[in-house]
Amino acid sequence: MSEMNKEQELVSEIRKLKRQLAIANSRAKTVKYGLVWMEVPETFDDESENQLPVIEEVKEKSIRNKDEKPTHILIEGDNYHALTCLNYTHKEKVDIIYIDPPYNTGSDGFRYRDKRVLDKFPDGSEVPKDHPLRHSYWLSFMNKRLELAYNLLKPEGVIFISINEDEYAQLKLLCDHIFQASNYMTTFTVKVRHEDRILKGDKDYHETTEQLLLYRKSPKFKSIKRLQDNSSIEKYIYTIEELIDDPEQITLGSKVVSVFKPGEYRITKSIPSADKFQKINIRGSLKEGNSSGRFHMKYLEERNHLFGYLYKVPDMGGDMYGYRYFLTRESAAKVNGSYFQGIPLNKKEVKEVPYPNYMDFEEAFNSVGYEGGVEFRNGKKPVDFLKFIFSIGSCNKDAVILDFFAGSGTTGHAVMEQNYIDGGQRQVILCTNNENNIADEVTYPRIKNIIQGYLQSKNQKEVLYEVALNTKLLLDNSVIRAARDHFFSEEYKSRYDEIKEEVRKNKYTIYGVIKKGKRVPGLGNSLKYYKTSFVGNNNISSVSDEEKVNQAQKAGYLLALAENTLDEVERTNYFQLFGNNENTTAIYFRKELDEMDLLLKKLESIKTPKVLYVVNREDSRDFENRFAHIDNLTIKEMISIIPSFLQRCSVDG
Repeated sequence: MSEMNKEQELVSEIRKLKRQLAIANSRAKTVKYGLVWMEVPETFDDESENQLPVIEEVKEKSIRNKDEKPTHILIEGDNYHALTCLNYTHKEKVDIIYIDPPYNTGSDGFRYRDKRVLDKFPDGSEVPKDHPLRHSYWLSFMNKRLELAYNLLKPEGVIFISINEDEYAQLKLLCDHIFQASNYMTTFTVKVRHEDRILKGDKDYHETTEQLLLYRKSPKFKSIKRLQDNSSIEKYIYTIEELIDDPEQITLGSKVVSVFKPGEYRITKSIPSADKFQKINIRGSLKEGNSSGRFHMKYLEERNHLFGYLYKVPDMGGDMYGYRYFLTRESAAKVNGSYFQGIPLNKKEVKEVPYPNYMDFEEAFNSVGYEGGVEFRNGKKPVDFLKFIFSIGSCNKDAVILDFFAGSGTTGHAVMEQNYIDGGQRQVILCTNNENNIADEVTYPRIKNIIQGYLQSKNQKEVLYEVALNTKLLLDNSVIRAARDHFFSEEYKSRYDEIKEEVRKNKYTIYGVIKKGKRVPGLGNSLKYYKTSFVGNNNISSVSDEEKVNQAQKAGYLLALAENTLDEVERTNYFQLFGNNENTTAIYFRKELDEMDLLLKKLESIKTPKVLYVVNREDSRDFENRFAHIDNLTIKEMISIIPSFLQRCSVDG
């Protein structure tokens, strides 16, 4: 081989090695993107072994009103167990989830019940800021609960999560994983305190805002727009005069366009009126966002070097004129052209515009301590803040709303108040533990106050209606007139000491004032109070028949909740009956049929739709024939709702 060939071969080999090295370096840089943490076992891993979480009604805490308003749900217990129960009863039934989880600041009392050290810390481990597992504890805790929560949302449902900067980054990545990054909608920045209201002087920076994450379940969710006043004509100030009768004619596309050179037209400004034009600069999204922008970019942009030329384009625009004027830029110092638009023929007094992802709730957060007649100083959220979340989360006035970090009960309060305002039938499901007696001393008393009434301890302002305005002067449109008529009615005047309106920060607001010492009237509604419990134990074979019956009866409340027939009408050792004015749920939890005939007679007398749950049966066809003559009856097997060991816990007969 010649020296030249050897050299060429060597060069070729070097090039080959360089390519291989580049590929190897590229692969070395490619790592899986995502969030990694140490999974820390939680105590419910043991509690749930061979057991199924169920719910039991605490009847002495349930509140019943015959006012045709919704019956709300309060579940006391670990929210992991409550969410597990709801996965049997409310899978894809929830419209909105709002949670305010522990922020894991290192001083907010967040405890983690680490399975490995439960003998030393039975109430859970405090998680200070310098704890080596601080983020792993929190992520393990949140991941399990958010995975369960995901299943509960309807395809068009959404979840809102309040958080601050300590865990925001971790929570965003976790939610991207669970809900998918494509379903991330936005992060709202929420102003919660004044910049001079410093809570801790030893911090480097003063936190005036928190974050509110918004994720949808799927693209079936359609974002809701805010209403903005659109009645103003203040921008319609331009008059255009054609100074010649025979302008140059050119053809652009299919249109014959009149061209007016500088000096052949006059543009003047004066007071606004309905027969004048608004001047709109063609920039940004407007270049492709409407027919005028597209026409300009296609035909007139290339003529922008002809400064100050006016073009009259026929058969364009939805105003009274039937043509549209376009103006090229005035000089080389200007970038964009403009067009002139008359008042649209279909102009509405109110238009829809996107919500900004910034909210100012400073005033509401500052006065939150006295809402609902209970004291709760750490992390209480304002009612008006929650009502705003409902307004952008769903238009459904029958929405099911879930809060599984219920805390002070603001979500329940806000749901009932919003129903009162707009006549809705929204139902709220609240889940809370009873650490530090929060369920007994805060959550439940507050919900009871809102239902039955309470004594107000300080002046309180409740927002009844709010709409953004283009100007502080233009308040006389049909939407605002209707709001005034509604909220200044005798019904609202009887509830509040005063009804007031104000324009502030470009928003028109109607609010009611309840003064200190006044008894706040109850809003009615009803409440079912449940505690989480378990079916089964770690040695199922040792369970007595009596215990099995009791366990199956516990599962009855779960099935009744699934059917939203919450009132227990009758309970025996063989069956349970639950019902409301519209539906009935029957549960027969034995295989022997000793009292089936009795249940049969009861179902025959009920005319509304009925569901009968039974244990799994081999002779199901013959069994169902016993009920063939009963109208509006659906038979379901317990096994189709509850895992197989529930059947094992039922009496074998």
